Amino acid sequence: MDLGKKEWNPSGTGDLRIGSTLMPHKLKESQAIIDIATQRDAQRIWAGINLDALEENLKTVKQMLNGKKILLAIKADAYGHGAKEIAAHLNGKVDMFGVASVEEGINLRTNTRITSPILILSPIPYSVIPALFDYNLTPTISEKEFARVLAATAKKKNQPIRVHIEVDTGMGRTGLPFAEALSTITKIGSEPYLKIEGIFTHFPAADSDFSFTREQIARFSQLTESLAQAGIKPIIRHIANSAGFLNFTESYFDMIRPGLIIYGIHPNQNTAKTIPLKPVMSLRTRVVNLRWVAKGTSISYERTYITKRASLIAVITAGYGDGYPWSLSNTGEVIVAGKRAKIVGNVCMDLTMIDVTDIEGVKIGDIVTLIGSAGDETITVNEVAKWAKTIPYEIITRISPRVPRLFIKEGRVQKVRNLLNL
Repeated sequence: MDLGKKEWNPSGTGDLRIGSTLMPHKLKESQAIIDIATQRDAQRIWAGINLDALEENLKTVKQMLNGKKILLAIKADAYGHGAKEIAAHLNGKVDMFGVASVEEGINLRTNTRITSPILILSPIPYSVIPALFDYNLTPTISEKEFARVLAATAKKKNQPIRVHIEVDTGMGRTGLPFAEALSTITKIGSEPYLKIEGIFTHFPAADSDFSFTREQIARFSQLTESLAQAGIKPIIRHIANSAGFLNFTESYFDMIRPGLIIYGIHPNQNTAKTIPLKPVMSLRTRVVNLRWVAKGTSISYERTYITKRASLIAVITAGYGDGYPWSLSNTGEVIVAGKRAKIVGNVCMDLTMIDVTDIEGVKIGDIVTLIGSAGDETITVNEVAKWAKTIPYEIITRISPRVPRLFIKEGRVQKVRNLLNL
């Protein structure tokens, strides 16, 4: 079905208005789709995105920077939060957006009309170089041949292009080798169609290996000083990610590249200073089945959990198909009726079982909190990551597109993004 153009009601109620492309005989069916798309009560699982918390976190970070620039990492769908919506909300409030691919950049330019600079932080296929010019995207040069092909394309188009250059000071991934960086960047600087706007490197362990990180900062400083003496003075030097920002004020240079902290999540507990952060994302689902089972009953696939007593088992509509980790099987916890309940049995693709035997008043339709606060209880992204034996980045970026994102401002749903209106 063609839903035509979609517009969000400026009243902020979250009501969806459908354009005139709908045929009259489809109206009833389409209204049902609209109701599913916009009503929180209709969702089997949803992620709440608190735009007020997003703004508050950004304000907190800015207060510590003394006017230095901010590139917001918005790759991987803004760490699962919704890149188009986050970028639209913060357009003009940060200095630059950072993405991982040309496609992510084009998505922001075409679907949100973002005017802020967009830096592609990762290497890209040579075949998509022309799109950089078409959509005003800034590439990263991390190896010599890419610089050569980019310069040739820019010359052919008679269109100079701004670039940032990545140097490997210890990440061991991408970037110009440190020993060759000075000579290579000097050569790139002589290319008339390549305009060096920035230079950067990556921290692999700014939250765990402080000594190595200080060595990286020293290498980076040495390189930028040598470039300045050679007559190459990039406008923007940047190195600090979220952990670098928290642990090393000397890493701020001209711009920082936060991601996780703007979304209200600490990288881990190894931070030199703690700043007040408000979680932007919550994740909730519902109880859809509730029944007593006898002692000795096996629960879920592979029969990994056997009840040790007569138990009240609730089924909730969340599973690894939604990005909820399978590794939480028999390990994770959720909040229902204001109390914590343990996951029992294997997490399924679409459903998960929890033991609510000792929790009074649970009923079908109850909201279950997977990430966030309910009553006096809170489950953080870091806590879920610890249960799943992974990192907080993976928990939020793996939440699948079929999980609706509800964008909330001043306590009201401003927009709902789901499979019907990606």
